[in-house]
Amino acid sequence: MSTLTHEPLHPAIARIEAAKTALRERFEEHLARASAAVLMKAVALADDKAFAALAKVEVETKRSTATRNQEAIARMKARAFERVASRCELLDAKAACEILGITKQALSQKTKVGKLLAYTNTGNRRKFYPSFQFVENKPKAVVEMLITSLGVDPADTEAMNTLVQHLVGRMDYSDPGEPSNELPRFQLLDDPAALDIIKRDYVNALMAGQ
Repeated sequence: MSTLTHEPLHPAIARIEAAKTALRERFEEHLARASAAVLMKAVALADDKAFAALAKVEVETKRSTATRNQEAIARMKARAFERVASRCELLDAKAACEILGITKQALSQKTKVGKLLAYTNTGNRRKFYPSFQFVENKPKAVVEMLITSLGVDPADTEAMNTLVQHLVGRMDYSDPGEPSNELPRFQLLDDPAALDIIKRDYVNALMAGQ
């Protein structure tokens, strides 16, 4: 019967193997801290990119909860602005003034009294003006009527942003049994029947959010 003997490892090799073992243990701990979303994203990437994605987990865990919450809010605000900008043309103050033939002071005053819709990028506080509210170099009268009838405070940035977000959303304006006819709400503002639905849905959405 032969006896299996183990040759002692060279010290340098032993240190390398010990280092590998330690790294494996640390990597397992790192994986345990990663969320399911991070793991699923990383597994679909090439090795170098996957490891880079996982490496960020440690950085995230060192941030305080308050910091992570603020970062999440900042990302949410950025996505909200990008979503609105992708659904309608947003004009800066200079462009809006040129269309209306007025000064920035007059533009600001019209916005303050609810004659114009303004969407505020809450990331940098810049105001933008949806182009759909202008026709023949004038504000559409229905915009002021909508702001007034819904009781939206023009000075309330969040309320104004919510209204713009509602108007750039799509609605199915088709009769029962007809093919779906989804359109951005702002394209239907001149249709009295559609306008009633737009106002009703806005109020219902606000009540659901309370």
